[in-house]
Amino acid sequence: MTYARGEEIEVIIARDGLADDSGIAYLPDETMVVVVGGAGRAGQSVHARIVGLERTPVGASLVANVES
Repeated sequence: MTYARGEEIEVIIARDGLADDSGIAYLPDETMVVVVGGAGRAGQSVHARIVGLERTPVGASLVANVES
């Protein structure tokens, strides 16, 4: 599946991320999403906007901001 910067997504936060205000979520295709503003929201569904894409040796991950 392809995702683009600016696209809105709905994800469930799986756990807190390494950065202070981030949470980690996964899309149905197992793409990891670092959700800025997602800390402390494990188990909650959030609406987020994609702001970046990072390629890693094990695949791609997205960076998204929680939308109010």
